Amino acid sequence: MKYRTALFSFILFFPMAVTAADNTALLSNEKQTLLQQQQNVYDSQHEKLRTNWIAPINLNASYEYDKSALGDYHSDMKSTSVSVSQDIFRSGGITYQIDYADANMRTNSVLLNKQIAALNQQLFTALLNLQKSLLQLEQSKLRLDNKEIEIFIRRHLYDVGKADITELNNALMTKSTELKTYATAKYTISEQRFEITKVSNIDPENFPIPHFELILKEDFLQNQFDVQYARAQTNTLAKLYDVTRTNYLPSLAFNGNIGYRSYAPKELSGSYRGDYYSAGLSLTLPLVYNASSTVQEAKASYLQELAATADKRRELEATYRQSLEKIESYREYITITANNLFLYDDLIQATQAGVDAGTKTGYDLQTLKNSKKVEELEIKINEINIQIELAKLYFSLKTSKDTL
Repeated sequence: MKYRTALFSFILFFPMAVTAADNTALLSNEKQTLLQQQQNVYDSQHEKLRTNWIAPINLNASYEYDKSALGDYHSDMKSTSVSVSQDIFRSGGITYQIDYADANMRTNSVLLNKQIAALNQQLFTALLNLQKSLLQLEQSKLRLDNKEIEIFIRRHLYDVGKADITELNNALMTKSTELKTYATAKYTISEQRFEITKVSNIDPENFPIPHFELILKEDFLQNQFDVQYARAQTNTLAKLYDVTRTNYLPSLAFNGNIGYRSYAPKELSGSYRGDYYSAGLSLTLPLVYNASSTVQEAKASYLQELAATADKRRELEATYRQSLEKIESYREYITITANNLFLYDDLIQATQAGVDAGTKTGYDLQTLKNSKKVEELEIKINEINIQIELAKLYFSLKTSKDTL
């Protein structure tokens, strides 16, 4: 079958018509747009944080009309000016502000990559589960074939008085249970297709899935997204602590003002018009009552995140060990099932000889062959289970580009 054949190619790597750097290539256009807009938000935040120490340039214009209370005198004044008050020294605060903006951007980049990885994991997990459900559906069909054979034999034995109704009823009930399993497998297939369409427009019928390899433990412990985020956030909070600390240190600012003014008394002399300017420096030392507690709060946040980063490694070691144990259990299932296949080969060979000799029926032979196929499919199902677990490890520290 075309659908099943394409999906069973998960053992092979696949060439994609996308660049390796495009981590969102398999996602739907809507998801890509959403992620791109999130990136734009982070870029804008970064630029704002990086330059918010630059003071605004103020453009001013005014017009005044005056009537003196001392007599019938009138005058008007027009003025335009440009002014600025720009910090040129903040005890290192300007540099720390830029460093904080860059560190915050790195933290946001980790968050965005983690979001992309989660979407790709959702996609590949659904594809692998779809494969597994198709195999389980085929298993159920083979079991149903065996149940049909069993019911046929039990009915024949019952008709000739060699079996009671209980045996026939049990066979019918077992078939009914398997029919429910078959219906569940069909519904699960539709669920997995729905999961795929939620995040991607790919055609699962013609989409070969890459083979996931085991992530090395040290790579996992060093580069898992939660660890990346904790490290980036620690650095961000360290820079924020520096910025907070320098807010209460001396700062030096340049103050400048340049403009044009026109004054015209209506009844008196003394009008003037012309340019004017002023320039100077101002030194500020803020004395704030809660400065110390504010600085200590920023430092405590940084130290707390630093401790969380160290604790995260211990937690991830347990997570990695649990994944390995689960993978090992699937491999044990495969080994046990593979050994069973040798037994089936012997039984099939002996039954075939009995059929040829007329001592066995073709029903016995077909039942054994169906049962062997069920076990062969069980091996493939557990191979997919391993791939699902490996994909979970993979996407916990990578987006998709190293695979696609």
